[in-house]
Amino acid sequence: TFLLAALNSPLMWWHNWRTFIHLKDEALSPMAYMVETLPIAEPTAVIREAAEKAVRRLIEIAASQQQTQRTLLDWLRVEYGIEKPGNKLQAAAELDSDTLVAEVKRIRGKKQPLTAAGVQGLREEYTLTIEPARALAAELLQLECALSGLVNQAYGLTPEEIELMWQTAPPRMPIPPPKA
Repeated sequence: TFLLAALNSPLMWWHNWRTFIHLKDEALSPMAYMVETLPIAEPTAVIREAAEKAVRRLIEIAASQQQTQRTLLDWLRVEYGIEKPGNKLQAAAELDSDTLVAEVKRIRGKKQPLTAAGVQGLREEYTLTIEPARALAAELLQLECALSGLVNQAYGLTPEEIELMWQTAPPRMPIPPPKA
């Protein structure tokens, strides 16, 4: 599981951005012969154990978030007739309650206005489903940041090197830079 941590880390994204062939829309081409030579650090037992625990929890959270998203979209389809959710509803855990209501209203259009009960139902479901998903998303981000730190430790990066990595970060880093 440390391999998963290393391969999905900001450090590896930074490295691969400078190593792999660039394709359209900032995609990278991980050609097999290049992947075979990726530098994977050998973590200490303490780092490996902490990384394995974090990776297992990240996998649990990701599975839960995916199931929550499927369940919510199915509920919106059945209860509100939303057959084609837009990008916002596809990322419902990023929405606040008002934005959820506004997005459902927008998709339904003027021909299918929301009733007061419909709005109440959306707000109740937000509290039951999306708020817990948002809490899990916050935990996920904390774990990813901690995991990034563990990977940086395994590679023996100094604070100055970590700062340089973030100063020269490519687009779409897996996590936001640490707060100063």
